[in-house]
Amino acid sequence: MERRLEPKEGYARYATDYDRRLSYWDTFEQNILISWINSSKGLKVLDAGAGSGRISLKLLEAGAEVTALDISPEMLSLLRQKSPRITTVEGDMEALPFEDASFDRVFSSLAIVHLKDVTSFFDEVYRVLKDDGLFILVNIHYRKPLVLQDSQGKYTIQCYNHYPPYVRKVAEELAFGIEQEEILTEGDDVWVSQILVLKK
Repeated sequence: MERRLEPKEGYARYATDYDRRLSYWDTFEQNILISWINSSKGLKVLDAGAGSGRISLKLLEAGAEVTALDISPEMLSLLRQKSPRITTVEGDMEALPFEDASFDRVFSSLAIVHLKDVTSFFDEVYRVLKDDGLFILVNIHYRKPLVLQDSQGKYTIQCYNHYPPYVRKVAEELAFGIEQEEILTEGDDVWVSQILVLKK
């Protein structure tokens, strides 16, 4: 089995199967994001680590002006097929290709698990947010890497667990205010899900 593929390579392989597990990915948020999604009407919103658009499409339906960023062109291609109304940008979460103060809100769900260190990403989010903008983050801990399989065999995608107190500490050191925090326990694959709403 090939182990720990870099995210860009891993999601190139996983893209065609990713959407089959959308209901599974939704379980980590337990509907807590819905109020923040629905209150994004009329706002400029970035979905960082958007994948095939699970959160982006909900934001669009709520009336937000949505930009979806992901490192995987294959995932973004799936999103473009679903909605040409969402602006898609291939790029790195640790070097966001946007001007300062570009967005009212930034969402990022299930993506920081692929970053070795979250500091650069959080710093970039702070930069691209407008004053009083919100950063809505979902951080998960895998008990063990998800084993994926395709015609080439089994593989995993590189993941890093970021413990909730550390994530909160990084946010506060970068001058984010904590608006809301939820810690949700999960099942066999995932140990804990942390949802943070941070204010610039």
